[in-house]
Amino acid sequence: MPERRVAAGAGSGARLRTPARAALVVALAGGLVPLVALAPAAPVWAAASTTSSTTKSTAHHRRHRHSTLPPPPAGPPVELVETRPVETTLGNPTLPSATETWISLIHSARHTIDLEEFYLSTWPEEPIDGVLGALGSAVQRGVKIRLLLDARMYRTYPRVADSLAKVPGWSVRLVPWARIAGGVQHSKYFVVDRTTSFVGSQNLDWRALKHIHELGVRIRDPRVATELEHVFEMDWAEGYPVDGEPDTTRVVRASAVAHAPGMLPFRIVQSPGDTVLTWIGWTPRKFCPDTTWWDRDRIIAMLDAARRTVVVQSLTYGTEGYGEHDDALDQALRRAAARGVRVRLIISDWEMGSRGMGDLQALSKVPNVEVKLGTVPPWSGGYIPFGRVEHCKYAVVDSLWTWVGTSNWEPSYFTSNRNIGITMKNRPIALSASRIFEASWVAPGAHPIAPDSTYAPKIRGDEPPPGMKKYGG
Repeated sequence: MPERRVAAGAGSGARLRTPARAALVVALAGGLVPLVALAPAAPVWAAASTTSSTTKSTAHHRRHRHSTLPPPPAGPPVELVETRPVETTLGNPTLPSATETWISLIHSARHTIDLEEFYLSTWPEEPIDGVLGALGSAVQRGVKIRLLLDARMYRTYPRVADSLAKVPGWSVRLVPWARIAGGVQHSKYFVVDRTTSFVGSQNLDWRALKHIHELGVRIRDPRVATELEHVFEMDWAEGYPVDGEPDTTRVVRASAVAHAPGMLPFRIVQSPGDTVLTWIGWTPRKFCPDTTWWDRDRIIAMLDAARRTVVVQSLTYGTEGYGEHDDALDQALRRAAARGVRVRLIISDWEMGSRGMGDLQALSKVPNVEVKLGTVPPWSGGYIPFGRVEHCKYAVVDSLWTWVGTSNWEPSYFTSNRNIGITMKNRPIALSASRIFEASWVAPGAHPIAPDSTYAPKIRGDEPPPGMKKYGG
């Protein structure tokens, strides 16, 4: 569920309104089994087993885990990964899907999987079943899994996280990000065996694998994984068990990591003659391993280098929010336009009716700037709460530079929320991302913003529009 205003979070009332979920699961030693059936059908990955057969199966898997595992995921070391919503023409069909990429990465794990996610949400017979099944198989063969969730959003989706916390091999913690920096833990990334990473707009959510337009990047490079682990360990240290309470007496301090000058960019060779220059960025600046790697400034540097074209896609856009004002990104786009750069933005229709619409409308009046609102058409199977939306967060400059991240382009995502961004200089990657943008730009649901019009908010919450049947929750 992409959140329109993530810093607002969701309280206990939202939890009470949450409809029946998939069968709750506990992974015993031999596999995942249903705990309590709360939906018509149990997930396909919920396979029952007895304790005795479970123990034997586990011993077998651990003895043979290295010889039976599939090879590491194919493809170049750096690869864009997309979720293309079903029943749409959105996206770049040459890119691998998030579902297949995630499952492949999980199957390749030998030792550890660390996931830092906004929240965890499931629904029966959706692609998330395969992902959880792969994680269950990883635990069976001895892989240690750590899952870190935002404490505030956990209150909306507690059940599966609570179940997994009881499973040997799983460690689940909640990070009280509101106390740390005033916002939420909004990043979405995971690291496998400290060698391969995934960063993207996809939440650990059944909708993000089928019903929301998303973009991420898979990177097979231990240097990148090491830097992401710095962030994970910092946040993990501030977390607490799902059945515990945060230590409000603890003094929160960022664990500084010394980076040699000129350490970035990492040079990652795709093939002879094809190298990706890679920069890592993180937010917020006040709680990160190295303040010089602040993602907002990384994006601005990329925009200030633009000479011909800039394209941006984000769920939301604005210069203010939650008492914060920061127009640095907006000013960078205006500077680019003033240099004669063609600037185009696609912002989701969730922005309609918000304060950010005024910022978008003002920006659209600037010469050389074009802005469209993107709409994903409804699914034939019913209305999906908090789904069917353009949720990608990326930018492409001069068909050479690409930024892919977890931040929407509003101040709080860079100043008070935890987020991760990856900036890459590589023409093939930039051209692949540009193809995604062009498909969304000409899609039937993309419409130029009207600078002087008033937009009513889009219906996107739990209650469906009149005449539509709700699916999922």
